[in-house]
Amino acid sequence: MLQSMRDNLKGTAAVIIAAFFGFILVIGGIDFFTGTSGGSVDQVAEVDGEEITELELQRAIQNRRDRIESQYGEEVPADLLSDAQLREPVLRQLIDSLVVREAAKDSGMVMSAAMVDKEIVQMPAFQVNEQFDKRAFRDGLRRMGFGPIAFRQLLEQDMTLQQYAASISDSAFTTRASAEQVVAISMEERDFDYVILPVAPLLADISVDDSDVETYYQSHQKDFLQSEQVAIEYIELKPEIFARNIDIAEADVRAQYQQEVDHFEANIRRRAAHILIDGALNDASQTEQKTAEIQRKLAAGEDFSTLAKEYSDDAISSEKGGDLGFSSGDVFPEQFEEALAKLKPGEVSAPVVTDSGTHFIKLIEVTDAEPPTFEERKAAITAQLRNAAAEAEFVDAVIRLGDLAAYTATDLAEPAKELGVEVHKTPLFSRSGGPGIAANSAVIAAAFSPEVMSDGNNSDVLNLSDTDAVVLRVVEHKAAGVKPLTEVKAEIVQRLQRDKASAQLLQKAQAIQQALNEGEDFGAQAQKDHLTLEASDKTRRGGFGARGEIVAEAFKLSPPQAGQFETKLFNTTSGDQVVLQLRMVRPGSLSAQSSEQRKALMRQLSSMNGTVELAAVQQYLASKADIEIKQ
Repeated sequence: MLQSMRDNLKGTAAVIIAAFFGFILVIGGIDFFTGTSGGSVDQVAEVDGEEITELELQRAIQNRRDRIESQYGEEVPADLLSDAQLREPVLRQLIDSLVVREAAKDSGMVMSAAMVDKEIVQMPAFQVNEQFDKRAFRDGLRRMGFGPIAFRQLLEQDMTLQQYAASISDSAFTTRASAEQVVAISMEERDFDYVILPVAPLLADISVDDSDVETYYQSHQKDFLQSEQVAIEYIELKPEIFARNIDIAEADVRAQYQQEVDHFEANIRRRAAHILIDGALNDASQTEQKTAEIQRKLAAGEDFSTLAKEYSDDAISSEKGGDLGFSSGDVFPEQFEEALAKLKPGEVSAPVVTDSGTHFIKLIEVTDAEPPTFEERKAAITAQLRNAAAEAEFVDAVIRLGDLAAYTATDLAEPAKELGVEVHKTPLFSRSGGPGIAANSAVIAAAFSPEVMSDGNNSDVLNLSDTDAVVLRVVEHKAAGVKPLTEVKAEIVQRLQRDKASAQLLQKAQAIQQALNEGEDFGAQAQKDHLTLEASDKTRRGGFGARGEIVAEAFKLSPPQAGQFETKLFNTTSGDQVVLQLRMVRPGSLSAQSSEQRKALMRQLSSMNGTVELAAVQQYLASKADIEIKQ
C-alpha cells in the first residue's frame, strides 16, 4: 500500500507535505488538536461525518498565532498573523489531523488511562517547583477553555495519533547507496584560488553628476517604493505599573497566612507508584493469575520497584519502578486516589480496580505535611496581595481609560495625567509592523483603521492580553508611493559610484582571466598585478557575505579535467571583481566518515524518509475520505 501512496507523492510536493505534517504532529502538540472541546454549531468542514466547527477553527487559529509569536517574537509581520492568512492552512491541518486520528482509531490503537495521567503529571505547564500542582492544572485548563474530562480526552487522542504516526515514520529506513549519493554531494570538497579586485579604493575619486542621479532615480523607481506608514502615541496599562505604588500591611499578610494554614490539609501532595495490570492487554484469567502472583511476592517482602519493572503494563512508569510522581488528590482516578490517601509512606495497597486496570499502589512520600512558617511565606504572600490589589486597580484603570480616551480628541496627554501613567510613541511603521508594540497585530489593525488613521480619533481600548491594555492615536501618516529623491539620493550616489568603479576594474579582471586561460601561473599573475592570491582548499558548500558568494560561484563550475583548471570571472554584490581558478573537486565519501557520523547520517536520512512516508499515508487517507468544506 505504501508504494501506491509514494507514487502519488513525489518531488517538491512531498517535501512540503512532509514538513507541514511534521509540524502538525511534532510541534503542534495538545494545543493544536481542539476537536473534542465542543462549541459552536456553525460547521466549517465535515470529514466522514465528523464535524469541524467555527469555534474549533478559531481556537486552532489562535493557537497557531500564539505559537508563531512565541517562536519568532515581535518581528513577525502582522499580515502573517491575520485570520485571512491563517484560516485556510489551519483548517486544512484540522482536516488532516482528523483524517489521521480516525485512521488511528480504526486501526485499534488506544492509550491507557495510566499513560494519559502520567503525561498530565509530567507536563511543565502544570508544575510548580518541578512538581505537579493542582492549582496550576486547574488554572491552565481554565485559560485553554477546557474541563478536566475534555482535556483528558483531547490528550488521549493526541497521544494515540502520535503513536499511529510513530508506527509509520519509525519503520522507515535508508540504503547505503542513497547515503553515498547524499554524502557525495553534500560533503563534496573543492580546491580553488582567487583574487579580489576591490572597488573601495576607487570610490573616493569617482564623481557622480546630479543628472546621472536623476536618470537612475527615474528609471529605478520600483526600487524606492515605500508602504503606507504611521507613527502612533499610546498609553499602555499593565498591573505591574500600579503594583509599584501599593503597600501591603503586615496584618493583612498574617491574615492571609492564617487562611493558608487553615486550608493546608487540602494541599497535601502524595507521591505514588503503581504496578498496573491492564485489562485491555490481559484476559480475565491472566489478570487474576498476575494479581495473585504479585500479591504473593509483595507479601513475601520482594522489592516493589523490581516487581513494577517485571510485571507492570504501564510501560513508562515501570522503567522508574512504577513511580508516577505527585498528586494533590485529583490527578488519578477516584478509586486510585481514595486508596492512596489511606496509605502511610512505604505501604502498598491491596489490588485497586479502575477503568485502566488493576493497580497495586505504593505511597512513596508525603510532602507539605507541615505548613511553612510565616517568615517562609511572608514575601510570597506580600507579592500575591500586592498583585491582587494591582489587578483590581488595573481593571478600574482600563475602564477609566476607555472613558477618558473617548472624550479626548486632541492627544492622550490628559488621560495619561489622570491615570498617572506615561504616553509612549513609536517610529513610523507599515502594515507589516515595526519594533515593540508596533509588531502586535491588534495594534497595527487599529492604527491603520479609517477612524483612527484618517479621522484622527483615539482607538478603543485594545485588550492585548488579560493583563495588557492599550489606547492609541496616529500622530504621523505617510501615504504609500515612491520615496522622494532627497531621501534616496545618497543611496543612489553610492550605487553609481560602485557600478563605475566595478566597470573600471572589469577590464583588468578580464586580462587576468585571459592570462590564466593561456596557461599563466596564477601566483605570478597576482604578484604582477599587485594582488593577493587567496587559496581555499578542502572547501565545502556554504558561507556568508562575500566569502559565501565566492564559494557559491566556485561550486557552479564544472569539475576540471586532469591537469587542467576551470576559471571564472564575476562580481560580488558589493561591486568587487573576482577571478577564480578551480583546481580540484573531490566528492564526499561515506566511508571516510567516522562510525558515529555514518550512524548519525543514516538515522537522519531514515527520519527524513519516515517523514515523507507519514506524509504519503496522510495524503492517501485524505484522498479516500469524504471531505466537505463549507463556504
